[in-house]
Amino acid sequence: MLNVSQKEKKCVRYLTNEMSKAERSVFEIELSLDDDLLANFEDFKTIWISYPNSELSKATTSFGQIIQKHNKPEKEKPLRGSLKNKVLISTALILVFCTIFYFVAIPNSEYTNHKIASKGERLTFTLPDSSTVVLNSGSEVKYSSDFRKQRNIWLKGEAYFKVTKNINSPFIVHTNDFDVKVLGTEFNVNSSTINQTISLAKGKVNVLMKESKDEINLMPNEELVWNAKTKCVIKRNFDVNKILAWKDNILLLDDVKIEDALPEINQFYGVNFVIKDATISKKHIKGAFKNQSIDEFITSLEFILDVSITETIQNNFEIAKYHEN
Repeated sequence: MLNVSQKEKKCVRYLTNEMSKAERSVFEIELSLDDDLLANFEDFKTIWISYPNSELSKATTSFGQIIQKHNKPEKEKPLRGSLKNKVLISTALILVFCTIFYFVAIPNSEYTNHKIASKGERLTFTLPDSSTVVLNSGSEVKYSSDFRKQRNIWLKGEAYFKVTKNINSPFIVHTNDFDVKVLGTEFNVNSSTINQTISLAKGKVNVLMKESKDEINLMPNEELVWNAKTKCVIKRNFDVNKILAWKDNILLLDDVKIEDALPEINQFYGVNFVIKDATISKKHIKGAFKNQSIDEFITSLEFILDVSITETIQNNFEIAKYHEN
């Protein structure tokens, strides 16, 4: 018998029309409220529509029948071709469900430790192998309790790693699009934007691109840029002090237009700045803002740009002309 959750059972029962009209209405409301349920449903729906409707709908009219057909012992009487096809489709569907459960649910259960940096926070902590991690605002990592033996860590967002060397146990950072493998080094990984980067400060890293299966090595002061939209990969040199300034709680803006700087500012402080007047967008800003609170930064920004900044609702700010009527 498959070990599936109640949410997964609901998804399958809905797709196999096993629910009553009232149950289907309730389920559709739940889909709009529960993101996890919606994610499960989209996975099962993708599987469902990949098979011919004319055969699949007849072969699998209910979740219970899927299980029964999968576990039913073989009969001595040969099956007709059409019935064989139905059983094969049912079995294939179950195998795909099992694959999803194994590769999605099981890996997540292996990450028993979870660290999250709150918005506007830089979180520094030490891993069981004595490696140091600095998480940027809104980022998170997960790793297992036996990290000393298997140094695998999952990252969402941006983090700086200073890895303790261990030639017998590679340190691997996993993201949705690539894996970064090292033995002992210092590097930065940013998977929070469309242009995702691996920036190497010291040592050597090996990057495995999951989609293309390409492996790319980086040397100190080199970074890999992966565009998640265009699938384009480039390798280039970078300014270590500029890229890694954030880990020392420094917001470094190097003569950029304020409209281009806003995403970085918003992430750094965990707020949302909005430019109210288009003429302000093209103004340039340059400076290193170290250990400044949001109030101190707003004061600096008003002085540099000659603008007025007003908090509309909590953590939401409007940038307008200073002498606006």
